[in-house]
Amino acid sequence: MNSENKSHTFTSILTRLQSWHIAPLPKSMIIEAVQPFGRTPVVATLNGKEWQTSLWTEKSVETMIAVPKKVRGKLEEGDEVEITFEFDYERF
Repeated sequence: MNSENKSHTFTSILTRLQSWHIAPLPKSMIIEAVQPFGRTPVVATLNGKEWQTSLWTEKSVETMIAVPKKVRGKLEEGDEVEITFEFDYERF
């Protein structure tokens, strides 16, 4: 994926991963991690709420973003979400 300083938007279904709610990125959005443990810092937005976080790329090459309760509100596992993110170059 081109990592220019522009926003990227994707639609996903919220999934539970242990105690986390995550939104897997589409397999077509390939993110090369820039920090240890598969992390890539981003600023994300969901329903007008913005937060600093990281995309996580697993060894299986699946990339996901955790969506905290304060951001997702009443959204739960199985709900469709649209998330926009920009790479947070200051934290690279």
